[in-house]
Amino acid sequence: MSVIDTKKNIKIKNITISVFAVLFIGVLLYSGYKALEIYIPQHFASRNFEKLKKESGIKDEKANDIIKKYKEGTENKADDGIISLYKKNSDFAGWMTIEDTVIDYPVMKSKDKDPEYYLHRDFNKNYSYSGSLFIGEKCDDNSEVFIVYGHNMSADTMFGTLDNYRDYYFAEKHRDIVFQTPEGKRVYRVFAAFKTKIEKEPGDEFEYYRSVGQLGKEKYDEALEKYRNMSLIALNDSPQYPQQIMLLSTCSYHTEEGRFVVAAYRIA
Repeated sequence: MSVIDTKKNIKIKNITISVFAVLFIGVLLYSGYKALEIYIPQHFASRNFEKLKKESGIKDEKANDIIKKYKEGTENKADDGIISLYKKNSDFAGWMTIEDTVIDYPVMKSKDKDPEYYLHRDFNKNYSYSGSLFIGEKCDDNSEVFIVYGHNMSADTMFGTLDNYRDYYFAEKHRDIVFQTPEGKRVYRVFAAFKTKIEKEPGDEFEYYRSVGQLGKEKYDEALEKYRNMSLIALNDSPQYPQQIMLLSTCSYHTEEGRFVVAAYRIA
């Protein structure tokens, strides 16, 4: 091979390396841009909820303190902060907190004609990709069984960490959910967590999202048996009719139209 050919090959090789380097850097920059495009709105949405809580003066409530007052029969009215949010937006159903987790958000309940109104809206009804936690159709927070939906966000906000309840030790440590409503403070205890999916057509899957509202004892017991049988974790206790059940639901990617659901019952 001549010196000229060698130099030519080296030049081609350098050009090829340069092209691949430029393409690689381009891919990195684009990936970084897309990541920022996704994570920054989620971050700001979460910060806005924190700001809403602080400005409203909502206090952190310990589950054990609420349970103690409930057992003693002492007054357990809603704090002024909760009432002030309800006055600002009557769709506000309450504030949900799971201690030592990022789940610390308002829960909304829109009118039946548009049950998913808050899917991509914040407390102030402005557009938000993260949306808000919201109570589903055909039920409310006074139903025998009601369901709260939330996005499984990639930044772990909203219900992005809900599937941590797949782990028994996490579930055992985070069993109690505080839900402060305009009617008073409540505590729900987790007793099951399961994977399932939304059926487009009637099938074999348990349609948990339809088993809500005022069920009556027979349908309540049927749903309860399903929760227990499908649960990924085995916890010691579970409700008995007519103890109220709250379901927390988010997307899951184990299958098409997958869902992850946590079931809890009211103890205070």
